[in-house]
Amino acid sequence: MLSIVLLLIVGISRFFTDGSEKPDDTAAPVADQPTATVTVTPTPSAEPSKQAGNAGGDKPKKPRKPKSSAPPEPTGECSPSDIVVEPAVADGYAEDNVTIPLQLRTVKASACTWKLSADALQVRISQKGGDLVWSTVDCPKAVPTREIVVRRDVVTTLPLTWSGRRVVAGECTGHGPWVKPNFFVIVASALGGEPASATFGLYKPGTALSRTEPDSPTG
Repeated sequence: MLSIVLLLIVGISRFFTDGSEKPDDTAAPVADQPTATVTVTPTPSAEPSKQAGNAGGDKPKKPRKPKSSAPPEPTGECSPSDIVVEPAVADGYAEDNVTIPLQLRTVKASACTWKLSADALQVRISQKGGDLVWSTVDCPKAVPTREIVVRRDVVTTLPLTWSGRRVVAGECTGHGPWVKPNFFVIVASALGGEPASATFGLYKPGTALSRTEPDSPTG
């Protein structure tokens, strides 16, 4: 009877010992859990940028108004000493009319009115190195009588015409002899103003207008 009890005790103890030491092969290994990544997207501002359309940050410049191109109006009569008369005659041919452009401007006044006449303007033409051949003193009708506006910053051009003939004995008949081809000096001034001069040549008709020999246009 005692042996049966001992056998039962030994069997029970083995049963419990085997159950506690034997590992569970059916248990599944635990995998590493992934780490969640959170991306934060900024919310756009509801107010528009104050500098939109102006990357530089400067205030846009207002377009400038164009300056008036109209010449100034005269404010009174010109002083003769304030007027500059510059002859701008070009080379031409003998035995023909010669156009004499005179460029007028003032020195101080911005704009004024000048009473033009043969008593207010003087022009004379001399052969270079020689005698007088023509002048407005002898031929006053070459100067028109009228009022013109003279300005400081805008040139007024007054064209005169010389017949290309000499004045004989102080008379301007328009039938004097033709001047011979040569170089001539023209001097012009407002009476009371500073004179200005220029040189031009008259050549034989049909020849080239070339100053190959300064004192003899015809060669």
